[in-house]
Amino acid sequence: MADRAGPDRAAPDTAGEATAATTGTLSTAAPGMVRWWMAGLLLGPITFVMSLDRTAIVIAAPTIQGEYHFSLVQMSYLLTSFSWTYALLQVPSGWLAERFGPRRMLYWANLLWSLLTALTPAGSGFASFVVIRGLLGAGQSADWPSSVLALKRWFPRAERAKANSILLGGLYLGPIAAAPITTLVILHFGWRSAFYGFGALGLLIGFAWWFGFRDDPARHPIMGTPEARFIAAGQAEEPSRPARGAFLAGLGSVQFWAVGLQYFFLVMIQSFYSTWLPTYLVHDRKFSLASMGVYASLPWVALFVMVFVTGALSDRILRRTGSVWAARVPVAIAGFIVSALALIAASRTPQVWLMMTLLCVSLGAIGLTQVSIWSATQDLGRSSTGVVSGWTNFWGNAAGVVGPVLTAYLVQWTGSWAGALLGIALSGVAGAVLWLFVHPERPVAALAGLTPANPPT
Repeated sequence: MADRAGPDRAAPDTAGEATAATTGTLSTAAPGMVRWWMAGLLLGPITFVMSLDRTAIVIAAPTIQGEYHFSLVQMSYLLTSFSWTYALLQVPSGWLAERFGPRRMLYWANLLWSLLTALTPAGSGFASFVVIRGLLGAGQSADWPSSVLALKRWFPRAERAKANSILLGGLYLGPIAAAPITTLVILHFGWRSAFYGFGALGLLIGFAWWFGFRDDPARHPIMGTPEARFIAAGQAEEPSRPARGAFLAGLGSVQFWAVGLQYFFLVMIQSFYSTWLPTYLVHDRKFSLASMGVYASLPWVALFVMVFVTGALSDRILRRTGSVWAARVPVAIAGFIVSALALIAASRTPQVWLMMTLLCVSLGAIGLTQVSIWSATQDLGRSSTGVVSGWTNFWGNAAGVVGPVLTAYLVQWTGSWAGALLGIALSGVAGAVLWLFVHPERPVAALAGLTPANPPT
C-alpha cells in the first residue's frame, strides 16, 4: 500500500527553520542524509535501469535493421513507437502518482516494463516490434511523473536542483552504459541476450524500491526527526492534496503551455542523440560497430556531468539571489542556444574529433535546460507537481515521436544528415523564446491549490 501523510507528520518548529530550509541560508538547518541516500541509492538507480531498458534497442538498431531488412523510415517508426504510448499516458500517470503515491506506481510500472524488455526479442517482424515497444512505453509512463513527485516530497526547494540532477544523472547514465554494454553483448552473445539481462536487472531494482522507499519521508523507518522537520519546513505552503480539476485549470495558464511546449522543442534536439546517433555514426560517418559503441556514449557522458554541474549551479544562484527565476530561466535559455549552435557546427565539420567534441558540447548543454525544467515544474505545480510534470513530459515525448520520424524524412528530402540536423537544431530558438513566458517564482495558483490567504512564497 502507498504511504499516506498522517497527523503525526513532522512539522517545522519555528519560522526561522522554515526560512533556512527554503532559502538554504543556514547550513546548520540541514541535519541528516537519509533524503540523499534515497535519491542516490533508490530513485537514481531505478531511473537508470529504466533508461537502460529504453536505450538498448537504439544501440541494437543497426543490427536489427540489417537482420530484418527494415527501411530507415520503418526504423524511425519502430524506434518511436515507445514514445507514442509513453507520451499519451503522462498526464494520467501523473494524476495516479498523486492519488496512489510514487512508491506504489513505480513498483508496478517497473515490474511491467522489465517483463516487456525481456519480451522484446519475441518480435518477429515490423508490426510485432512496434506493438512490444508501444507496450513498453505504456509501462514506463509512470516513471518520470512519479520520480519528480517523489523528489518534491523528499527535498526542500533550496535543494531540489541538486536532487533533480541525481534523477537526471540516473536517466543519462543509461545511454552511457547501454552503448558499450549492449555492443559487447551483441558481439559475443547476440542482441537478444542484452534484453534478457536488462529485464532481469529491472526486476531486482524494483524490489529494492518497494522495500526501501516511503512516500512520506517522516514515516521512513530510518528517518530522524530533525531531518523530517527540515524537509517539511522547506516545502512550500500548500494543501496536502492536489487541487481538483488541476489539469483543466492549467489549460488556461500561459505558463502551463510554455513549460510544456519548450520541452517539446528541447526533446526535438535530444531525440537525435537518443534515437539516431548510433545509426548516424555507422551509416554517415562510417564508424565500425565496435567504435560506435564507444563514441556514441561520449555525448551522454557530457550530459551526465552537466546535470550535476547545473544542479549545484542552480542551487547556488538561488541561495545567492533568493530568486527562483534567476536560478531557472537564464540557465535554461543558455542551454537551448548552445546546444543548437553546437549541433549545427558538428554536422558540418569533416574532422571526426571536432565533430565528437561539438556533439558532446551540444548534448551537454541540454543538461542546463533539463535541470531547470524539472525544478520549475515543482515550483509551478506545488501540490499538483505530478500533473505539471506529466504534462511537460507528454510534450517531450510527443517530440520523441515527431523528432526521429521528421529527421528520417529530412534526410530523404535534403539528401544529407547535415540538412536534417539543421532543421532539428532550429527548435532551440523556439524553446529559448518560450522560456521568456515561464515564471517559476509565480506558481500557477489554480494548479497549486493556492488561495489569496495562501499566496505563493
